[in-house]
Amino acid sequence: MTSNARNADFARQPTHNARLAGRIVDVAAASGTDTTALCHAAGLSGEDLRSPETRVPLTSIYTLVEKAAAAIAEPLFGVRVASGVDVEIFDVLGFLVLTSPTFGVAMERTLRYQRLWNDGERYSLVVEAGRAHLRYEPFGAERRAHRLMAEMFAFDVGVNAPKLVAEPAFATAIRFRGEPSCDRAAYEAAFHAPVTFASPIDEVVLPANMFEKAMPLANEAMHAYFQRHADAALAQLGPEASLLSRLRTFVADRLPEGDASLAAAAASLGMSSRTLQRRLRAEGTSFEDLVDGVRRARAMAYLDARVSIAEVAYLLGYAEPSVFHRAFKRWTGMTPESWRAAEARGTSR
Repeated sequence: MTSNARNADFARQPTHNARLAGRIVDVAAASGTDTTALCHAAGLSGEDLRSPETRVPLTSIYTLVEKAAAAIAEPLFGVRVASGVDVEIFDVLGFLVLTSPTFGVAMERTLRYQRLWNDGERYSLVVEAGRAHLRYEPFGAERRAHRLMAEMFAFDVGVNAPKLVAEPAFATAIRFRGEPSCDRAAYEAAFHAPVTFASPIDEVVLPANMFEKAMPLANEAMHAYFQRHADAALAQLGPEASLLSRLRTFVADRLPEGDASLAAAAASLGMSSRTLQRRLRAEGTSFEDLVDGVRRARAMAYLDARVSIAEVAYLLGYAEPSVFHRAFKRWTGMTPESWRAAEARGTSR
């Protein structure tokens, strides 16, 4: 396998439409933040963040929003980002929503084609007792970005979306998994709804009868046209990330923290450790083998990039460089230093 192929293998991870990154950058720039340094820190230097065709790693979006929020010191930074978003930012998905016959169809299409916006997070809808619960599930290990992204989701669904049907009543409830970043009153003023925290899930609750309301720009012919384009765009993304690819991304992200455990991985996928073990056996592998494979491929990519041996050991979650040396020799029959020298000569494969 070539160096580029190995790096490409580990570049595979959930992606996000770059336009959200562009919006975050605009908000940061308006506050005087050095957005060039901000993008560089998130690994987004050089990307066209205004193009609807550009996709960037979801984890880069997470890093960008974390760093932008820290730079601005805005407690409700997620709300600030979402408050300036209009439906056109979603490109074909936005126009599909606008031309939908009813608000309910618009929400159904948003969920069906959510991967056009990002293919790592999950959105779902549960209707019960006259209420529609729209729920958000972030990607990967818990981090500050999850709260910020949940704020964006809640504002889009609870404040922006009802405006599409000129609905004066907003959400009946907003629930966040995390703790508030400022006074509860500030949240309720922003969302025009009761807000609770430490909930089991991030969700927005809307009256179910809103789903029957007609969309003012409903157009059957244009809706069919945009749906064809949405289907084509969805097909270009390929199949959804498999269980194994999602696990590899999770493990790679958690290795430096030393928390790439089976229990943590299972929790990130919303299943028990036993269920995950069973699913992996059905795939012909185990969690231990998957972690070992991630470490091996990552080690070679880092060595190709001339990262120091000690740093490679740390990035792979090893307590001591000597432990990494033993693992690397088991994988390749060579020490990391010998492999790197052979790589430079083109004789390691």
